Amino acid sequence: MAAHHPQLLDQWDHVLALGPDWWRRSASWLEHPLVWVSSAFGTVASAIATVVVAGLLLYWKQGRAAAYVVLTIAGTSLVTAGLKQYVGLARPVVVNPILQYTSSAMPSGHASNIAAAVTVTGVLSALFLRRRARRRLVLVVGVIVVVVVGLDRLMLGVHTPTEVVAGYTLGAGLGLLAAYVVNPVARVCVERVHEAGDRAEPANPGEPPEAQA
Repeated sequence: MAAHHPQLLDQWDHVLALGPDWWRRSASWLEHPLVWVSSAFGTVASAIATVVVAGLLLYWKQGRAAAYVVLTIAGTSLVTAGLKQYVGLARPVVVNPILQYTSSAMPSGHASNIAAAVTVTGVLSALFLRRRARRRLVLVVGVIVVVVVGLDRLMLGVHTPTEVVAGYTLGAGLGLLAAYVVNPVARVCVERVHEAGDRAEPANPGEPPEAQA
């Protein structure tokens, strides 16, 4: 749609206008926090976080989970870059822009990366966090971060709402697809079965667990 019917997306984008003109006059102090958020969740930061998380998972002998993290984040970045080249949609026009990019606008790379990262975090928390309250906390924090990054792209004027939504959809979709392909739950389930067997194994051969208790 972005490649062949951009005028339709323009109609949708005009419904929600949150560019710099919306906040610059009344809250100029927002400029530095918005730029910081842009840098904190950019490509370099995403790559560093991916290496660190994958390294920790490998240290904990969770090879499938590490592969899932790398495949999701790297795959999202590659697909996003490919779609940008294919669509070739120009960036929004902003008077006195705060940040300038030479790449295509559709889809938002920040939005796709953060959506993929939060999807990965949600999948891994479901595997490794046994308390439901902690899993819910991770989900809530993740959703908040996703919304903040999306608003940051709109308020800086570097993306439109449809570009951000496209990035969200791409990142979350690839995260779920990678979870299906890699199946990081396999190794975790095997280890839990082994742990349960070790706990149930009697200390004295031939003696049932009930007798030990």
